[in-house]
Amino acid sequence: MNTDCRAKTFAEHVDGLTVKRSQRTDQLTAMLTRIAVALAGPAGARLPAQLGLPGSRDTLLRLVRALPDPPVGAIAVLGVDDFAVKRYRRYATLLLDMATHRR
Repeated sequence: MNTDCRAKTFAEHVDGLTVKRSQRTDQLTAMLTRIAVALAGPAGARLPAQLGLPGSRDTLLRLVRALPDPPVGAIAVLGVDDFAVKRYRRYATLLLDMATHRR
């Protein structure tokens, strides 16, 4: 670090547009999230590049994973299924809402 250097870096944060230490604006994050949810896969990874938006397929995947789970509500009938993924090694339990057949 050169203490004799006069150059200073200044960044102003604009409410509603920028967030401290953020690499994307909220608007860009929302746009990339919508693209990731709507297209997913390779098409979702290619569209931001075609539109000139910064974002890789890993970025889109992180944005989808960061989305909150949808609200579930009351479950009237619960189904339980135990199974072995690999014999004597891995076991799993699956809980299902039998009315909607959703995990």
